[in-house]
Formats: sequence, structure tokens, C-alpha cells
Amino acid sequence: MPKSKLQPLPTTEKRGRGRPTIYRPEFCERVIEMGKNGYSIASMASELDVDKATIFDWRAKHPEFATALSKALVHAQHWWERTGVMGMLEGGKGFNALVWKVSMQARFREDYTERKVQEVTGANGGPVQSVVEQRATIDATQLTPEQRDVLRAALITAKKP
Repeated sequence: MPKSKLQPLPTTEKRGRGRPTIYRPEFCERVIEMGKNGYSIASMASELDVDKATIFDWRAKHPEFATALSKALVHAQHWWERTGVMGMLEGGKGFNALVWKVSMQARFREDYTERKVQEVTGANGGPVQSVVEQRATIDATQLTPEQRDVLRAALITAKKP
């Protein structure tokens, strides 16, 4: 059999697992512009043709992208607030206040979600009182005659109204 004439493959630089990132610094300006138009992180991810997890990954790995995304979200909230104010001032004209309110509560939970706080206190705002009732079983056959007399007297006294 003739010997193989195949040459060994040249060694290549080792790379990390997974695909190489498609992150580009110019994405920072793109997400800021999208934020200025009220778009969500999902819309930004769609525009950059990645999923939301990739956006969060870039935010963790690239400080400049984290800053840009933070600015974009502030701009997006401003866009939505301005839209609400304009809708209210223009007296309707296609503005649906309920849809706007629900959108704000869903998009900007920290600032727009109503919170109800319930506190439980005792009388006059004091601490809640708790009573622990203890019950014991007494085997009267184990008592001395004197102890039975004391117990009988205590039970008669406790029974009186």
C-alpha cells in the first residue's frame, strides 16, 4: 500500500467555545437612537439581529455598551412620558390613556407600578400580641392527698364565675 501523501493540518490559534461575538462599538449609538424613539430592549435586539440574552451579555462584557444601553432606556422612558403628556394635552385625538398607563406600568415597573403596603400592628400601633396557651395533663393518682386537696380547691375556684 502506498503511503499517504496527506500533509498535517497547520495548527491554528485556539479560540474560546461558541461563536465569535458580532459586537461592534457602533452598536452603542444605534441603541441610544432607538431609545430616543421609545423602543424596548427586545426591539433593539431585533434591530441588531440578536436575542435579548446577547444584549445582556454585551452589557456585562462591554462597559461602553452598558452605558449606552442605560442611556437608551432613559431616553425610551422619556419618549413614552412625552407621548403621554402630549396625548393628554391634545385632548385625546387617538390617545388611549388606559393603554398608555398599562404600557408604562409594564415597561417602567420601578417608576409606574402602584404598590400597596400592608402593615400589621397591635392595639394603638404597638406590636402584635401573641398568647401561648399551655395545657398539661395531671395524673391525680400520682399526687399526695395534700396535693389533691390543693388541686381540688384550685379547680373549684376557677369554676366560679
